Amino acid sequence: MGQTMSAPTRMPEVVELDPRRTAVTRVVSDASGFPALLREAFELTMQQIASSGGQVVGPPFARYRQFGARIEAEVGFPFVGDLTSTPRVHEAALPGGRAVMLTHVGSYDEIGDAWAGLGRWIEEQGFAPASAPWESYLTGPDDPGLPVTQIVFPIR
Repeated sequence: MGQTMSAPTRMPEVVELDPRRTAVTRVVSDASGFPALLREAFELTMQQIASSGGQVVGPPFARYRQFGARIEAEVGFPFVGDLTSTPRVHEAALPGGRAVMLTHVGSYDEIGDAWAGLGRWIEEQGFAPASAPWESYLTGPDDPGLPVTQIVFPIR
């Protein structure tokens, strides 16, 4: 059988976002350990939202505070309702305001190219980062078809 090719990454668009209340778990790892910790953090955060009486109202995300040899991220979900904080899970927020959004359809191994292209586009348009960016995982590795990831970069 032939190799599955990714669909092209869509063009960036400037959007206005409302702030969103989130429940997150902090993850610190090198790149090789990050996927396993990401999955664990999603499960832990979802369980804490449910056990607190809250409800998930959006896709899982990872907001990158540091990216490189060491990755530091807040990993979680937008939610409504109550959240009982624990030593690992706490309330945070995704900021509102202007942002550049890019949808990547394809393997997670290829998403670095989408990030690089988005960074160049932001610079070419004369925008500057306003705060930490994030990825929202609209579909996951266990869903049929190629993963769909939305990259969001707050700008000023």
